[in-house]
Amino acid sequence: MTLPYPFPDSLMMFFIYSFVGWIVEVVYYGITEGEFINRGYLSGPLCPVYGLGFYLGIWVFEPLTGNFFVTFFGTAFAATFVELIAGVLLYHLFHMRWWDYTEYKFNLHGYICLRFFLYWGIACSLGLYVLHPAVKRLIAFLPLKAEMFILAVLSVILLVDIIISTAVVIGLSQKIRRLEKLNEDMHFFSNKIGSSIYDTVDAVVTLSGPTREHYEAYRKVVNEHRAEEKNLAAIHRAEERRLAAEFTSLEKDNLKQAMHNANAKKNAFFASLKHPERRIIATIKSHSGDLHFNAISMFKERAPLRRKSTVAVEVDPLAIEEEET
Repeated sequence: MTLPYPFPDSLMMFFIYSFVGWIVEVVYYGITEGEFINRGYLSGPLCPVYGLGFYLGIWVFEPLTGNFFVTFFGTAFAATFVELIAGVLLYHLFHMRWWDYTEYKFNLHGYICLRFFLYWGIACSLGLYVLHPAVKRLIAFLPLKAEMFILAVLSVILLVDIIISTAVVIGLSQKIRRLEKLNEDMHFFSNKIGSSIYDTVDAVVTLSGPTREHYEAYRKVVNEHRAEEKNLAAIHRAEERRLAAEFTSLEKDNLKQAMHNANAKKNAFFASLKHPERRIIATIKSHSGDLHFNAISMFKERAPLRRKSTVAVEVDPLAIEEEET
């Protein structure tokens, strides 16, 4: 499998994105921690995890930028995978953690977590759609000789930084004074750049302090109102359910009473019929339900009803034939 870009361009992209990642780290922790933190394994202003992770995202997902969903989650997965591998290797090689997500929900042994998975997706998507086209134009603008010279210098600095940082981690720099001095010089350089970036971030945060305070107060009031509305809605729903239950129970009682009254009227009507009329109804009922209904309606309208008592007497028309026998 070949690289998506020539090797010199790919290496230049690695350095650019490693530096951009280091800036992102300085800005993020400047806002969240309120101080400058020179993060990363190296002493210089580079975070190779960002460079490798983002280049892997370019390699695999640049042809798929027409589908934002695939680009977002694909690059997030690729960058998170690189972060996991780097975290595990650094820990098992040097028994140290350069980042720890244990305090975040849905983390995997502190190496990766869901929050930074989404952060990676946002950062890589912005990089692919916004930053990467600008980087390609910048690299294309550089003459080849200038690009090769810059890459040579940066490669030497990176190699020296890796050696010095490794020596510091394993304690070798204490034995070699020159390595310790080089490490201090490289830290001074990266700290100077990082401090300038942090001062800018701190100034922006300070100026936006009143706005953030007002926004936090606004969010607090909104959350309180939402909680009150939720509780009030729960009270209303409970009251509505209670009234609905009472209404349903009342309607059931009314329905039972209406059925009882209808049965009483029907029995009273049959009790008031004369014997011949009962025979006619029984005969018609045995042959047709519609005729039976029509016959009853006719008798209600024309037949004289003799109600000697208001007490309903149940009479079963089907028992008329037994009376005849």
